[in-house]
Amino acid sequence: MWTPSQPFEPGRLRNAFLFLSAIVLSGGASAGPAEDVIGHWKRISHTSVYQGQEMDSQAALVQVRPCVANIFYEVNADKTFRLNTSASGCDEPYKKTQERLHAKEQWKLEGNTIMISSTNFAVGQSYKVTVKGNQMTWVGTEGQGTLVYRRK
Repeated sequence: MWTPSQPFEPGRLRNAFLFLSAIVLSGGASAGPAEDVIGHWKRISHTSVYQGQEMDSQAALVQVRPCVANIFYEVNADKTFRLNTSASGCDEPYKKTQERLHAKEQWKLEGNTIMISSTNFAVGQSYKVTVKGNQMTWVGTEGQGTLVYRRK
């Protein structure tokens, strides 16, 4: 038992050290799902099934318009969701059109469901989201397919 004359309870300092070491070595406490999705992300695939066939529309788009591989998405702390074409090398009309389409998009996270909307959430698209390392995966809740992003 600890008494005021002892500088610390025997074993207590060791236990505290072991506990803190375990947290540090395990990667620490998670910042939380919202903090995990915030950042700049490159879309690497968008797979969906149409008439029984799986297709990757992102790969198809990159074949037709290679500059799309250089576009990234910004999931911002202020809850805006933006497409950034600035360093893509795409032609100006394409860049302006794409940025205009995403100019009012916002995101919100409820549990592990992310919703993207341009109408202040009157309507929008919902996805189950997971983040593992530098990869974020969205699985559509209404048949929109699966989107995979890599942290930029």
